Amino acid sequence: MRFVFNIIGIFLALTSCTKLGKNVYVDGYVRNAITGEPVPNVSLRLYRGQVSWGDPVGTASKTLKEVTTDANGYYKAEHLSTPFNTVYIQLGKGVEGGYILVEGQTPTVIKKGKKKHVDFGVVPYGYLKQTIKNTSCFNQSDTLFFNRKYQISNISNISDVDVIYSGCVDFNSGYYKFPMGWYYISGYYKKNNVVTAFSDSIYITEGGYHEWVFEY
Repeated sequence: MRFVFNIIGIFLALTSCTKLGKNVYVDGYVRNAITGEPVPNVSLRLYRGQVSWGDPVGTASKTLKEVTTDANGYYKAEHLSTPFNTVYIQLGKGVEGGYILVEGQTPTVIKKGKKKHVDFGVVPYGYLKQTIKNTSCFNQSDTLFFNRKYQISNISNISDVDVIYSGCVDFNSGYYKFPMGWYYISGYYKKNNVVTAFSDSIYITEGGYHEWVFEY
C-alpha cells in the first residue's frame, strides 16, 4: 500500500510540474523587405529571460530552442516553459552582419498559452564605393552638397544623409556595406558663385559591388 501511495505521489508531483508549464508556440516568416522574397537558412532563438529565485529551474537566461527558416522563409518553435520567466523569440545567426532588420522587433515577447505569429523583414547588404572628383576647381570656395535618401525611411544613419565638400577636393570612399535597394541623391555644386543642381539614383543589389561616380 505504501508503495502504491508513493507511486501516486510521484504521479501527482509530475502532473503538478507539468501544469506549471504553459505551452509556448510561435511561428512566422522571414522575408526580404525589398523584394518580398523569403529568406531561408536564418536561425531564430527561443529563449527564457533572466528571472528571480522563484524559478525552480534556475535564474539565468537560457536558450530553449533554435530553429531555422525553410526554403519558404517559414519557421516554427514550440516549448513547454515554467510560468516564472518571460520567453522571447530572437533573430540569430545568419542575420548579424549579413542582414539589417527593418520590420519586426527582435527580441519579441511570446505569451504563454497562446499561439503567436511573428514575421520579420530583413534586408541583405551590398557594397557601395563613392568617387567624387572636382575636375575644374575654381578656388577654395567651391562647394558640393548632396542629400542621399534610402527607399526605407526608418534606418538611422542610412535613410537620410547630408554630405558637403568644400574646396578643391577629390574623394574616394572605398567599398562599404549598404543595405540593398534604391538610393536617391539630390544636391548642388557651386563654382565661381554659379550654382548647378543635380539628381541621381543608384540601386544596390544583394552582395553586389557598385560605384557612384560624380564629377563636377
